[in-house]
Amino acid sequence: MTKRLFVALLTAPTLQKEILGWQERFANLPVRWLAGKNLHITLVPPWYEQDDASVIAKLEKLRGKQKPFALRFEKVTFGPDPRQPRLVWAEGQTPRELIELKTDIGKALAQKSDSRQFLLHLTLARFRPENFLSFPIKKLNEKVSWREEIKSFVLMESHLSSQGADYETLAEMVLS
Repeated sequence: MTKRLFVALLTAPTLQKEILGWQERFANLPVRWLAGKNLHITLVPPWYEQDDASVIAKLEKLRGKQKPFALRFEKVTFGPDPRQPRLVWAEGQTPRELIELKTDIGKALAQKSDSRQFLLHLTLARFRPENFLSFPIKKLNEKVSWREEIKSFVLMESHLSSQGADYETLAEMVLS
């Protein structure tokens, strides 16, 4: 059976709680907020795969190769294009360790590297671009100080439905 897989960093319950508290201040936005358990940072975007066991075996080879590292989110904005947004997301500086991990995973999976520079972002909500006209606010540049300690990465399966996506962790690879 074909599965829709992706590689991500999960958010810890403490960060999820901070984000949910922040979201309460913007409850009037007509968006689909991601559930706390679905908050993640995508390292390798979704692809369709029949043999998830071979993907897990490739990723297992990276287990323990890199030390844990920290991520810091500094602001929440509309993204990815502020002129035609479709997301509410948190952004931060992209640490070297994150780029190295993303590169190693791409090589392990024999995926072409993306020519675009990787931007650290965490999607908080999704919406249809055409609905943006009805938003009570058109600019969002909220300063935040969120920190996440990265100790592992995961292979996830995306289950799509009319209510949005729900994610299931298939395997976790712990950093050294």
